[in-house]
Amino acid sequence: MNDKSKCNDMSADEDFNVPPDFPRGSFAGALPGAQPKILANLYNGRYYEAGSSPPEVYERWSICSDLANQLAVKAKESKIGKRSHMTELEILEHYHVRLLATKWTGAAEAMWVINQVAEQLEWNSIPK
Repeated sequence: MNDKSKCNDMSADEDFNVPPDFPRGSFAGALPGAQPKILANLYNGRYYEAGSSPPEVYERWSICSDLANQLAVKAKESKIGKRSHMTELEILEHYHVRLLATKWTGAAEAMWVINQVAEQLEWNSIPK
């Protein structure tokens, strides 16, 4: 089996091990000119909407996963310390609002990060 057929037989994200629940959004954009255009990236012989090729999704997932790990540590510390008066849900909501304010992620990615924090800490996640 050659590499080309192997690529066609498997999901493009499998090479990057991105969990299926990670949000895969596309980025809107515009190009000048009279004729209609779409933003697309070519990867392994396939075209993907801008921001949704496997390497781009993997990069976003990697960043969000790192954020989740950092926020899990902070949330656990704050539950013991300065936010001991707050419920776990209130702490998660607090971090969700703060994460959205940074604009480091989109809304769907921010919710995914907070749900990962809840999962790591074995807390209930924020209701959707």
